[in-house]
Amino acid sequence: MDHIVKKIDDFYKRLEKSNKWKIIQPILVDYGATIAFIFLISFNILFTPNFFQISTFLLIIKQTTSLIFVAVGMTIVISMGGTDISVGSIMAFSGILIVQMLVMGMNFYVSIILAFIICALVGTFNGVIISKVGIQPIILTLVMQIVLRGFTVMLAKSTVIPLHKYKLLYRLGIMRVAGDIPIQVFFFAFAVIIAFLLIKKSVFGKYIEAIGSSRKAAHLTGIRTDFIMILAYILSALFASFAGLLEMSRTAALDPNLLGKNFELDAIASVAIGGTSMAGGKAHVLGTIMGCVIMTMIGTTVNMNNVPIAVSNIIKAGIIVFSLAIQHKSTD
Repeated sequence: MDHIVKKIDDFYKRLEKSNKWKIIQPILVDYGATIAFIFLISFNILFTPNFFQISTFLLIIKQTTSLIFVAVGMTIVISMGGTDISVGSIMAFSGILIVQMLVMGMNFYVSIILAFIICALVGTFNGVIISKVGIQPIILTLVMQIVLRGFTVMLAKSTVIPLHKYKLLYRLGIMRVAGDIPIQVFFFAFAVIIAFLLIKKSVFGKYIEAIGSSRKAAHLTGIRTDFIMILAYILSALFASFAGLLEMSRTAALDPNLLGKNFELDAIASVAIGGTSMAGGKAHVLGTIMGCVIMTMIGTTVNMNNVPIAVSNIIKAGIIVFSLAIQHKSTD
């Protein structure tokens, strides 16, 4: 084992000394998502039957929409220097809260608003503990991931809840506009617009990048760092709760164990391959969006070629590790 580690270390040292690597490395960091996207498209056109069709394109957009909302929140948190791996459980928690309120006879829209408020309180808790107490984000959000998933399973009584009898919720998942365009396409566009406005065009976006670069320096310039950090985790929770609503309506069922499962992996991979600095301080919104499409396309490619779905998770994990390695070497 030590021999293998030594060989890998020697390989990296040779790479660092290579002039070609110094040229290729920044290209991979900034344009990795574009390269991966072109490769996937080319691969599917050549090897995947019936891939290059409008129906396949709409399916990918439909399946990507929920992930984009989660990834926007993740981009905010990661560019600030944190992380939030509780987002998948927040999706499921939001879903079960909405369903439970509908069972109690509450209005559909009131149920959604109340569920989102409760999820925002979860985000507030995360932000306060991380910013004020100083607990590592990955530790706290891991704990919250476990706790929220437990609450969801308990409230659902460990059973899958079909949504056919909740008409407005069910229709949200199957609604089409102008004949054949799924409503998720418009949510997709909405998420893209919100991401650009919030992260690249607002003062808030500048603040989170400043905190990600140096929290101490940001504080000295007058930025209310604790408040911005808390707000970032609130937004992450809100985006995840909305994604939970979209995902359970799309699947027409609430599975307390599966709703939102591995979405944190997909979101982090999307952010990483999109070029956002995993150490904080630099956010690439367009890269994140393209990364989300890539994550969905990986699953679609695996599925359409009759490859076990577990392979897609291995590929996604590999993307995260590779992106981290590239970014780490670029900052050495």
